[in-house]
Amino acid sequence: MKLSRTAEAVLAALALISLQQRALAQEDGLQTIVVTAQKRAQVMQNVPVAVNTIDAKTIENQQIVDFRDLARVSPSMTLSENPNNSAISLRGVGTIAFSFGIESAVAVVVDDVPVIQQMQAFSNLSDLERMEVLRGPQGTLFGKNSSAGLINVVTRASSAELERSVQLTTTSDGERRLDASISGPLSERSGFRINAYGNQRRGDINNLTYDSTLNGERSRGVRARLDFFKPADEFWGRIIADYNARRIEGPVTTLLYVPPGARQQNVAPLEPTLAGVTPGPDNRNVRIDDPGYSDSRGSSVSAALNWKLPGHTLTSVTTYQDWKFDIEADYDFTDVDLQSVLTRNALRGGVRHGGPYDAHMLTQELRLTSSGEQALNYLGGLYFSDSSTGRSFLRGPTVAVSRWDGNSKNRTLAAFAQADYRLAPATRLSAGLRYNHERIEADFSNKVPATPLHYNGGNTDDVVTGKLALQQDLAKAVMAYASFATGYKGAGFDVSSGFDQSRIDNYIRPETSKAYELGLKSRFLNNRLQLNATLFSTDYDNFQAQSRRLDPVTNLIQNAVANVGQLRTRGLELEVAAKPVNTLLLEGSLAWVDATIRSYPSAICYPGQTLAQGCRPLGNSSVQDLAGKRLANAPRLKYTLGATYNTPLTESGYRGIFNLNYQHQSEVNYDLSVNPLTIQRAYGVLNGSVAVTDPSSQIKVTFYVNNLLDKSYNSFVADNFNFYSGAHVLSQTLSRNSQRYVGLRVKYEF
Repeated sequence: MKLSRTAEAVLAALALISLQQRALAQEDGLQTIVVTAQKRAQVMQNVPVAVNTIDAKTIENQQIVDFRDLARVSPSMTLSENPNNSAISLRGVGTIAFSFGIESAVAVVVDDVPVIQQMQAFSNLSDLERMEVLRGPQGTLFGKNSSAGLINVVTRASSAELERSVQLTTTSDGERRLDASISGPLSERSGFRINAYGNQRRGDINNLTYDSTLNGERSRGVRARLDFFKPADEFWGRIIADYNARRIEGPVTTLLYVPPGARQQNVAPLEPTLAGVTPGPDNRNVRIDDPGYSDSRGSSVSAALNWKLPGHTLTSVTTYQDWKFDIEADYDFTDVDLQSVLTRNALRGGVRHGGPYDAHMLTQELRLTSSGEQALNYLGGLYFSDSSTGRSFLRGPTVAVSRWDGNSKNRTLAAFAQADYRLAPATRLSAGLRYNHERIEADFSNKVPATPLHYNGGNTDDVVTGKLALQQDLAKAVMAYASFATGYKGAGFDVSSGFDQSRIDNYIRPETSKAYELGLKSRFLNNRLQLNATLFSTDYDNFQAQSRRLDPVTNLIQNAVANVGQLRTRGLELEVAAKPVNTLLLEGSLAWVDATIRSYPSAICYPGQTLAQGCRPLGNSSVQDLAGKRLANAPRLKYTLGATYNTPLTESGYRGIFNLNYQHQSEVNYDLSVNPLTIQRAYGVLNGSVAVTDPSSQIKVTFYVNNLLDKSYNSFVADNFNFYSGAHVLSQTLSRNSQRYVGLRVKYEF
């Protein structure tokens, strides 16, 4: 009731202010946002898709320079981070898998280039025009690996006049960053843009063993773009080449909880590694003898070319990318001399694991699009992709020794079409279909046995997905829609440690979904108040998720991908923006999501789970029924609040930009098995910034604070029960943003 009354008071105040501002021109209100959510440029408020857009101003005002920062402004989006993998979820649904043979449920596309492995997405962002977050299945237009949604990243295009900029950033936690760009015309029909960045940041985790810091990074990148403008309305397009590299010292986890007497493998006491380390949610100290690293290098080239035909546009999009990733980590995450104990001093040190990835992908799309000016508008196309990812892995020299080489291939052919028809002046009906044919292959060589074992296999699948949407204009700038869509995520092989013939014979079955949406997109009060709302319900069958099973050889619990069975995610999303006066922008968004497992009768028990807690024996293992349990890392409630005030500071033309934004999320459990020890309680984070621009708008100085209230939180918790032979030793991933730091950014445009 209190929340309702507060909301009513706020809306009433906004209405009063807006009535007083009726004399202002409409362009002084909220800006018009154009998106490409349906592979053609459209006004966001006219598109029957649940999409929110983060534009260049928001990116700059809220310091969104890393992909992880995107979760701050998109309530339906959550991230799971750990040293071996990271994953994106929308509406509670994502794919966490150590196997590189399993696709993600949330696709990431950067300038029409889809990433091969989702780990590629967790990189620096630079020189962006906007980011679009499309929620719900997007398979009709974007393909099979977008069954839960899509992140569409669009970089800036060439400018019509010469533009140059340099930006320097420094922070209290040791970051030094340089961004630079130059853009302009080459001729009347072409232009160019080149941007580059270099970044270095010291670590935020203290390694007491070597008196050093971990989780710092060094990164760099460059992007070159050539745009062909629209001469004589016949041919235009662009070519983009991109390179980026990133090295992280680590990444490492810290100890959240250690019970008395904990021993690694029941032989090596953990107490010696706790000197100076106080386990807990604020713990940023570790003792690690081999901190490891992660090193990624990616390059891509894409060409989008358009030809004007009578009433149509023919588009060809060709992309190629190459991604290399290497990771090495301390398997026991301590400086305990575990090998000495296990081998009676024959070997010394800890246990390491890791190895390099090598991935590449070629895609080709041909698309025919109508002009968009008729009662019937449509587009159709053909799509081809060919990708391959290989990896070498080594863990040892003791404890669950593993050494193997693996490769996963995926070849896809698809045909798609979508059309919308104006049934009446205020009514439109749209429908789309996609036929997808794919071939997957896996090759695995186990090099641990005296006689290496080799496994290979493949699978072919065909599927049709589609979408149907009805939209109705209820009033000027008010549109409601209802839609139904089916989603599909392809089959895969669990290419990871423990791979054998059974994983060839029992491949991971395709994941399918059925999604229903009711949406409202509206603007009121002379274009000064925007309210968008979405009700959704999506049912998933054969949901693909990382799980655990007992390895009969090592007698250790093994990470493996499995088909969970059935789940349902449903909820409400709200997005509000208001500009009561020209100098003030208020924004808020909310996602209430109920992501629940409906059927998973044979899930592995969480460590230490008893019969009274629902764990029952089944063969050599113990299982539980997870029906009715929430998905991992799926907060029931997440919301954001923000305000940006842009005002003159002096009569000479200096301006100030003040920004405050707050994000809150409810409690989550990071373990699919619903381990009560792997919970992150509800928390909120407040960020703020103050910027000043000179009269010519050439110089902008920004002072900002991340996590103003210094609220510590983790982005992953693991229970290492089996490695510690029955002791619940908890480790956690602490992101950079889970502590307070301040920054200064100076930008010069000339």
